[in-house]
Amino acid sequence: MQISFIGMQTQEVAIKPNVRVVMKAEAEQLEEVMVVAYGTAKKSSFTGSASTVSSKSIEKLQVSNVSRALEGAAPGVQVAMQSGQPGESATVRIRGIGSINSSAAPLYVVDGMPYDGSISAINPSDIESISVLKDAASTSLYGSRAANGVVVITTKRGNSQKSKVTLDARMGINSRGIPEYDIMKSPGEYMTTYWTVLKNQLGSGEKASAGLFGKLGYNPYDTDNGAIVDTNGNLTSAKLLYQDDWEKEAISNGTRQEYTLTVQGGSDKSTHFLSLGYLDDEGIISNSDYTRLSLRASGDYTVNEFIKLNGSVAYARGEQNSQAISGLSNYVNTFMFTQYVAPIYPVYAYDGKGTPVYNEDGSRRYDFGDGTYGNRAWGSNQNVVASDAANQNQIISDNVSSRFGVNITFLKDFKFSGNMGYDMTNQMQNRFMTPSFGDAAASGGRGYKYRTRSQTYTINELLNYTKEIAGKHHLDILVGHENYKYMYNYLYNAKTKFFDDLVPEYSNAITMEDMNSYSNEYTIESYLGRLNYDYDDKYYFSGSLRRDGSSRFAKDNRWGTFWSLGGSWRISKETFMENVSWISNLTLRASYGSVGNDDIYYPTTTTSNYYAYKTQYSVSNSDGSFAVSKYYHGNPDLTWETSYNFNVGLSASLWDNLLNIDFEYFNKKTEDMLYNVPQPMSSGLSYISKNALTMTNKGFEFTLGINIPMPRDMKWNWTLTGTHYKNKVTDIPEDKREAGITHSTYYNIREGKSVYDFYYYRYAGLDEKGHSLWYRDSKDKEGNITLETTDDYSKATKYYIGTALPDFQGGISTEFSWKGLDFSIAANYQLGGKIYDSMYASLMHAGSDAGRNWHQDIRNAWSETNTTSNIPVLNGNQNANTFSDRFLISATFFNIRNITLGYTFPKSWLKPAAIENARIYFAADNVALWSKRKGMDPRQYIYGQSQANYSAIRSISVGLSLTF
Repeated sequence: MQISFIGMQTQEVAIKPNVRVVMKAEAEQLEEVMVVAYGTAKKSSFTGSASTVSSKSIEKLQVSNVSRALEGAAPGVQVAMQSGQPGESATVRIRGIGSINSSAAPLYVVDGMPYDGSISAINPSDIESISVLKDAASTSLYGSRAANGVVVITTKRGNSQKSKVTLDARMGINSRGIPEYDIMKSPGEYMTTYWTVLKNQLGSGEKASAGLFGKLGYNPYDTDNGAIVDTNGNLTSAKLLYQDDWEKEAISNGTRQEYTLTVQGGSDKSTHFLSLGYLDDEGIISNSDYTRLSLRASGDYTVNEFIKLNGSVAYARGEQNSQAISGLSNYVNTFMFTQYVAPIYPVYAYDGKGTPVYNEDGSRRYDFGDGTYGNRAWGSNQNVVASDAANQNQIISDNVSSRFGVNITFLKDFKFSGNMGYDMTNQMQNRFMTPSFGDAAASGGRGYKYRTRSQTYTINELLNYTKEIAGKHHLDILVGHENYKYMYNYLYNAKTKFFDDLVPEYSNAITMEDMNSYSNEYTIESYLGRLNYDYDDKYYFSGSLRRDGSSRFAKDNRWGTFWSLGGSWRISKETFMENVSWISNLTLRASYGSVGNDDIYYPTTTTSNYYAYKTQYSVSNSDGSFAVSKYYHGNPDLTWETSYNFNVGLSASLWDNLLNIDFEYFNKKTEDMLYNVPQPMSSGLSYISKNALTMTNKGFEFTLGINIPMPRDMKWNWTLTGTHYKNKVTDIPEDKREAGITHSTYYNIREGKSVYDFYYYRYAGLDEKGHSLWYRDSKDKEGNITLETTDDYSKATKYYIGTALPDFQGGISTEFSWKGLDFSIAANYQLGGKIYDSMYASLMHAGSDAGRNWHQDIRNAWSETNTTSNIPVLNGNQNANTFSDRFLISATFFNIRNITLGYTFPKSWLKPAAIENARIYFAADNVALWSKRKGMDPRQYIYGQSQANYSAIRSISVGLSLTF
């Protein structure tokens, strides 16, 4: 007797009174299908390199931005969550450093078309899958915009089944995911430590005790200002009048709510998918949140056996309230200020007896250290708890994304496709800084308004020919044309001197400070072709060619040609493998090809220059007359930056797919890199954009999947991914080879080294008096270089001191299910690499910044009784904590990014209520992080320097999913 079922292998069993049949999946039919450039491909036949993230994996995560779902989910992909601010995108890098003076972000493609809208506008619940395309065979057909890889997002569509309605609702709590640095919290501890600074400076305990209040400006104790600390450095027994915790006052938990309603279904003639989503994601500081209302409708309609139509329209309105969280010198940066301000300074105002001071409306009055209640030595006239509540920075975005297409089949083997995509983002940003205190007080308050509008049109026409010959030869030819146009409009203005500190509108201000506007346009015209051939389902070949014309270059250099060749061999299909039953699949593949890049930033900015071949001027007012000045020197000789990618990979499935292995080696060489080359001062130019550098990224990546044999109704699998790569600059302009090119304060580009190698001073410890020493090169009489130390920071030599790039990175996950119960854990890790811990360095000053807090490690500073320490003596030296390898720290980490526990109710329980499916679940994101130093989050700093960014948020939610 034969028993068969769709998607399962046919089973032959003997006829008996009782027969138990265990069906096995049909590998051919259930084979993974990936969305690739201008179509789909079976994983086994694909000659390129791609990884897929399923909707199941995405839906487990509590992310307001889809880019964060890639963290640890695909090999070769590095993700940095630079800000925990709800709604913010992650930084995504594919297989190393794509470029230096241009965007290194991948191209995003949504439903077959390049997407320039906001990634945060896409509801993660609407996504069917994400494919990450990594090599030339998979990306070259996208041409010039695919130099840094491609992230292909495919949204859900209808099906030919009865319509189903699904409601998914989840609610939870957001909290701080990363703790503070181990800073001083005790006013007494801070006072006695700063007393030590004064004693070392002034030479006696008496002078230190007498001068303490004068240096710090505050006395939180019920004692005379000159008797806070005795002459031996001990805190007196005076009563502490107040002790406010800045972190607890500034940072608190928020709530998170997310709801999605979908309708999915159709018939043989037409299908439909409708979704409505709402997200309310509160941050952990005041005026910090993100809300999104999203709508999506898509449909497919079969007109007849020759013509099919498809289309989708999506709208999203996002409202993001945020604070100015960036940099270590920004006094309104909550995550900087709350850790830098000394614990002797209160959040709220107190009188001389320690009694709280209240406003007329009964609210607590904030302390600003401005002389009203004391004189702060640090952060005077600043209070982030007050400014977070009073200042506003709101961004409202309206996003529209549409896709329409027609497919016409004719002459049996031909298909014509015409497709159009349109994306539009209207954005309004309103920023207000209160006139009552803080940075804008001297200006009477500041208001900024930005209005931007971006639009992109993509239209392509594709002709596809497919032919099967003799049952073994399969031919697929694609030719096409594509036109892409980008338009951007920008308007900005600013006013000061606000009358009412509660009204941020311009009608409340009298002085126009600034106004500006500009627009950009960018066009790419493309012709493309692809050939896919396979023989007997064993040997596969692919070739692609694309010619792009970019408006970014002068007419003579506008066109670039990019191509790829790829092949794969399904070894397991060979006759000599027929008796090797433990190998289910064994495939070898390789590819080589080129992709281009036409993007370059303006010098010292991250703003794209759409007219880099033209010299550009600015116009200003000079006593009522025009003043014209050159701000960018154009280069008409600029041409395409080209990357040549080699990829070879091996895929194996063993023991009926119990073990699955994917291994790939890649070598990416980028030539004629677009770079803003520094010029000698004598030339009168600061930078000139040139095709100047050559760079390589070489490495390997792997995915290891294990399906553990389990009893009936149980499933358990593990997945491990890993990536290693090395970045190297192999050619720079000849006149720069000796000294290199200064890339930033810390990085110097040199031949044979990485773009993100640190070049700076090496710390040599302390001299016999506890003063800092650094290494320097010196020449002896014969001219030989010798190593010596110096206590003069300006005479130290810069050396290679490490790299910001990790040695290894990847992810690990496990999923377990038993009947209706499901449990999963997802984690990611990084090994090696360095981060310059700017926060820690600033907290290790030697007393030069009176009123700034210290890290607890400062208690181990050198003294006459602690001469083995390598922390400089506390004497107020400005250079004691200056940049050196002393503050480089390992970027290694292990992060549990998600835990999900769910239960799907038996259908027999649900049938009386007309419910088809019901699942309840618990989810936690950013569960735990292990790194080298408490408070330092290596995940935020992909290029090696901590900046007191918005802390990662831990989200814990419960949810319910119902299908009717």
